[in-house]
Amino acid sequence: MAHRRLLVLAVLALSAAAAAAEPGFAESNPIRPVTDRAVSALESTVLAALGRTRDALRFARYAVRYGKSYENVAEVHKRFRIFSESLELVRSTNQKGLPYRLGINRFADMSWEDFRSTRLGAAQNCSATLAGNHRMRAAAALPETKDWREDGIVSPVKNQGHCGSCWTFSTTGALEAAYTQATGKPVSLSEQQLVDCAGAYNNFGCNGGLPSQAFEYIKHNGGLDTEESYPYKGVNGLCQFKASNVGVKVLDSVNITLVRRT
Repeated sequence: MAHRRLLVLAVLALSAAAAAAEPGFAESNPIRPVTDRAVSALESTVLAALGRTRDALRFARYAVRYGKSYENVAEVHKRFRIFSESLELVRSTNQKGLPYRLGINRFADMSWEDFRSTRLGAAQNCSATLAGNHRMRAAAALPETKDWREDGIVSPVKNQGHCGSCWTFSTTGALEAAYTQATGKPVSLSEQQLVDCAGAYNNFGCNGGLPSQAFEYIKHNGGLDTEESYPYKGVNGLCQFKASNVGVKVLDSVNITLVRRT
């Protein structure tokens, strides 16, 4: 009888573990539980600086999950304050019943000024294409709003890291949407190829570039490789393009300019 009771308890324990491992477990928690491996020197440092409160523990787990590194106690307190503000924003927004939900990510301990100075480049002219502009005069033909996600052609969000390669993500995002719209099939394209290979078209890898110049490169290069075959590294490198791995080709590109009558 004792053996049978132990067996039943073991089965129950396994069932609970399996339920916890299922997708969607603790979905309501913006900071999902981490394993015992999260107990580290970083967590200890954070808790020593903030005390063992519930919010401090959430922040310590967040710091471990995203591999954060803080220089001193003063920075721990600063990042904890920003993180707490981000967490409150997530909670309050998600309680409003809006058509979208917010979540915590690796940027939750950064202020807008921090994010702008480390992740955003200087403002640029959006296009360098001078020939073949299409001037749209019939503004009434455009819907007031359009959410392309509803059409299922918007690819998942990607992370450019510290490389100034936003122009490559603008390029691939547009091409991925156009390809999916035309074929009904999703595709993920290589930003790294543009970083490494598009320099002859007045682009500068992690130091900036323009989508219009990237389109010209892809057109004359004969295509852009898939993300899987040419994965993103977020640093300048040598060109590794292979024609056998091309995901899309560009036949032509033009600017579309809305002309407002006054």
